[in-house]
Amino acid sequence: MVRALLQLDRENEYCMFIDAASYDPSELPPEARHVRVRTSVSPTSAASFSGRRSIPDILRMTRAASREKLDLFFFPTVYTWFPIVNRCPIVVGVHDTIAEDFPEVIFPEGKGMRFWNWKSKLAHRQADFIMTVSEHARRSIIRVFGHKPERVIVVDEAPELIFRKLEERAIDRQITARYRVPEAPFLIYVGGINPHKNLPALIDALAAIRDERHESVNLLIVGELESERFTPGLTQVREKIAALSMQDDVIFAGRVDDNDLVHLLNAASALVLPSLAEGFGLPAIEAAACGTPVIATRNSPLPDLLGNGGIWVDPLSTIELRGALRKILDDSAARDLMGAIAHERAARLSWEASARQLQDLFREAVRR
Repeated sequence: MVRALLQLDRENEYCMFIDAASYDPSELPPEARHVRVRTSVSPTSAASFSGRRSIPDILRMTRAASREKLDLFFFPTVYTWFPIVNRCPIVVGVHDTIAEDFPEVIFPEGKGMRFWNWKSKLAHRQADFIMTVSEHARRSIIRVFGHKPERVIVVDEAPELIFRKLEERAIDRQITARYRVPEAPFLIYVGGINPHKNLPALIDALAAIRDERHESVNLLIVGELESERFTPGLTQVREKIAALSMQDDVIFAGRVDDNDLVHLLNAASALVLPSLAEGFGLPAIEAAACGTPVIATRNSPLPDLLGNGGIWVDPLSTIELRGALRKILDDSAARDLMGAIAHERAARLSWEASARQLQDLFREAVRR
């Protein structure tokens, strides 16, 4: 979205404050000026479920921003927030209220929850406007934090252009084979392997339908596997797989490049996102852009975004999830129709349109 905004807005100067560990000029838009800030903890470590930024690192970011003459400051997420002493409007991005609604699954350690609550309250208090990613998330933010509705503005997310519908003959079977995906029907999950993603329930539902008449269907899990620090639900998922003797039926792909992921999404029968909640559900939109139907939680904006392009379930009901999997696998005509509707709905979203929404928000913030 920032790249699209910089292409759109040639009137204003943009300055990006980057943690030293993240700084890679080749990955950053050249239209912006870059301020590299020396920090002691990498952003990925600080953002883990048990990590946090040190006070000295926070103060270094604050000092770096204070040296600039700024008309507005934008934090894409609360995770990156630090105190701003400049006298300028502040916009803070808040993607969801999952941490507030499900603290027991997000913060296995009480210390992490206390730090998050402290940081989040300060960020919300300092923000002139809150940017969020869906009307669903907006309602939750107003409910949890008590903001005036006019202070919480929706800026949509969108699929990258690489996610597109491929003809059957254009799907690269060498790629699917590389990730050990069989020729038989398979389901795909894309996202973090965190407790709130509710993957054990999906594995239970998969085991049930395999026992019925879909013994050949597999599940491909695409998501970070490098460290339990960032995937605190991985152990629980592996234990569930072992208990059901499904080691050969659930495939862990790890992190997958978008160039490969587009082929996996096109080849899948459906993307399944059974999370307890989603602020937006971008993997589902990426699948929809590929013409792949979606099974996802009702506790998300996806029913409104994709309409009849998917099946929406209570994430706490394995029975509903099982029924949705049966419908997708048994009824090819319904599956194809859902895929076509999902594709048409996803085509309405673009990063250029999102950048225009963000530009309007910035203008409103500066006017205030």
